[in-house]
Amino acid sequence: MHASKGLSLALFGALLMAGTAPSQAAEISFLTHWGPDTVAQLDAAIDKYEAANPGDTITVRAVPFGDLLTTLRTSGGGAGGATIAGIYDAWLPDLVKDGLVSAASDEIAGDTSANWPEGVVSAASVGGSLYGIPNEIDVYALNYNKRLFEEAGITEPPKTWDEFLAAAEKLTDKSKGQQGFGLINSWAAGVLHPFASLLVSNGGDLIVDGKPVLDSQAAKETFELYEKLVTSGYADPAMATADANTTGPFLDNFVSGKTGMIIMANWWESALRGGMGDAFADVATAPIPVGPSGDKARSISYSWMTVVNAQASAEEQEAAWKFLSWLNGPDSGENGASAMGEILMAMGILPSRTSDGEAFADRLNEPFLEGYTKTLADAKPFPVVLGGQEFSESLQQTLEALQFGQVSAADAQANAQADATEILERNAQ
Repeated sequence: MHASKGLSLALFGALLMAGTAPSQAAEISFLTHWGPDTVAQLDAAIDKYEAANPGDTITVRAVPFGDLLTTLRTSGGGAGGATIAGIYDAWLPDLVKDGLVSAASDEIAGDTSANWPEGVVSAASVGGSLYGIPNEIDVYALNYNKRLFEEAGITEPPKTWDEFLAAAEKLTDKSKGQQGFGLINSWAAGVLHPFASLLVSNGGDLIVDGKPVLDSQAAKETFELYEKLVTSGYADPAMATADANTTGPFLDNFVSGKTGMIIMANWWESALRGGMGDAFADVATAPIPVGPSGDKARSISYSWMTVVNAQASAEEQEAAWKFLSWLNGPDSGENGASAMGEILMAMGILPSRTSDGEAFADRLNEPFLEGYTKTLADAKPFPVVLGGQEFSESLQQTLEALQFGQVSAADAQANAQADATEILERNAQ
């Protein structure tokens, strides 16, 4: 039977670097960033799979999200590394370029193309070849505290940036340590995705045809919006820190009612429910407010997938793809849902398989998730390009400098465009 091991990162890395070969061909490992409760659900699915496939053994190993890519690169991609890994789609082009992940067979690629939306399949592909089986899809929405809105005399969520700034002003109360809008720092995606969601809701883009377009008027207005939120005192960057597990003060301040509004992805529902208890009823979601250059509410979307280690033996790769096909297939869960879909829905995450959407239709229409599912049709996928992670981390640093008043909006925009141009041109060579 499999065992879920709470290994420290150092011990995990040492074990992987040791390169110990599996004792049998079907003994494979699954690297994830999920927390203990979700790993327990994955373990239960694995128990079911192993019972139907005697001899196959699957071990789950978890590290914090902040360590996931580093672990995969430094120790998880070798012959003795994790056989399966869950990854963020923006990492895929670089992992393929470095020969760390294997392409799916034509059979698996065909099944995936038939059962997942085209855009999600595209994000799991490079050069026309599928490299991962998609699972979750995430979009962003404005989350707000209805109780704080009522206390501030705000009757409905803001639809435009002017309304957004007016609401942020009313919600800010320094005597209570309360901020109108919550920024996020110390975490690349947490910094970049809310900014990008406001940008696309203002008619802009991060990258078009492989080239950055952060020098646009829409981007100028978005940088200026961030500057105004901070200089006006509506957002306090000292309350915005995230930790390696993508929790921390930014989450705590919203949970405790110290943040009136925040832009976040659907997956944090479980953290909100766990932290707020009955007060979760105060949380509502709405589309991203539309900026002066925008035409409709939009959001950034991104997806995750499971990939297979290209350095593993042929037997291990075959066993890994077999398990992933089952885990993401309609026969692994209940009532036509996949086991992966059940795991994701337990976290408040939108599963991307079409049949999972149908199986969980009632759940997806519940008030919290409804704000996200309505946004999905007009969402713009986060650009998946070579150098994507480096680009994200560079823009993160620029936006954090803007948050803390180290640069002006104009300088932040100029720096972001120059840095992105250099990074993407260098990685495209």
